[in-house]
Amino acid sequence: MDREATFRLIQKYTQDVPLILIGTGGTMPYGIPGMPQLASHLIAQLGLKYDSDEDWRIFQGRLKDGKDLESALTGINLLEEIMQDITRNTWELIAEHDLQLFYRVLKNEITLPLGKLLHAMCVPHPKQVNVVTTNYDRVIEYSCDQFNISVNTLCDGRYIRKIDIQLAKGKCNVNLLKVHGSLDWFEHDNGNIYSVPLQRKIPEQMHPKIIPPGSEKYRSIAQPPSRDVIHIADDYIAKAQSFLCIGYGFNDEQIQTNIISAIRKDKPIVVVTKKLSDPAFRMISSNAAKYVIIQESDAPGFTDFFMKEGKYSEKGDLWRLEEFFNILY
Repeated sequence: MDREATFRLIQKYTQDVPLILIGTGGTMPYGIPGMPQLASHLIAQLGLKYDSDEDWRIFQGRLKDGKDLESALTGINLLEEIMQDITRNTWELIAEHDLQLFYRVLKNEITLPLGKLLHAMCVPHPKQVNVVTTNYDRVIEYSCDQFNISVNTLCDGRYIRKIDIQLAKGKCNVNLLKVHGSLDWFEHDNGNIYSVPLQRKIPEQMHPKIIPPGSEKYRSIAQPPSRDVIHIADDYIAKAQSFLCIGYGFNDEQIQTNIISAIRKDKPIVVVTKKLSDPAFRMISSNAAKYVIIQESDAPGFTDFFMKEGKYSEKGDLWRLEEFFNILY
């Protein structure tokens, strides 16, 4: 495959407004912490507090060995108190950096390339893009605001908002599903769930409604609103003509099972990321007939393109979203 044929294939696979799936790799370039920073934060904040708990010590040891949060929690059952502290500290770390980005956007210090991409995709009929993310941060929302794109987050109200699943039928340019919750979502002590935007601290009598990795994730996903959001995501995936995955690592069975089923039926998929794990690479390449995986090359300064038809490499960081945009438009 040469340059022209490779780029033409990518354009063909994304021409029908694909469903966009965004993972942590899609927002880390803008200062949102990844797993290494989160691991260090949890150890620093909770290490002494739970040092006497054997399961915590196992968990902490795994984090120090470089395991991600999901892997570190595998096979151990931390106390509910510890899991709540992990959730709160995760929220605090991500919220701090998310708000820093917000004020940079507000002062026009940064342009978010995701907004540029979404704006371009909203031009064709039906002028509507479905986006699914496992991220808690608000980078997608900031991107839409920066480019004057209307976005539906399933929340009704202005400041003390409530999640309304019926809003999935709306007519905004971007329909955004946050399947693991949002920094804005909180559960009140009275059992109600609210969306309260741009909080610096967790409001009193409220608890972050975000789903941390680990075995607890599956129980949390079975509860509203995540259960309902996942159901809508399944519907979006079933109706999608193709998929564009940005910085997504394929570590969530609740989402990727239906995507794998779809690409087995010849629906195209394009994956753009810094580096896809070997298991995820095999998952795509062994199940999809129509795929392009775009990632940083082992050769410094190059980008690799992997397809059923072969491999192509080109100089430059075309795996970065701002450069990938130029391939499509």
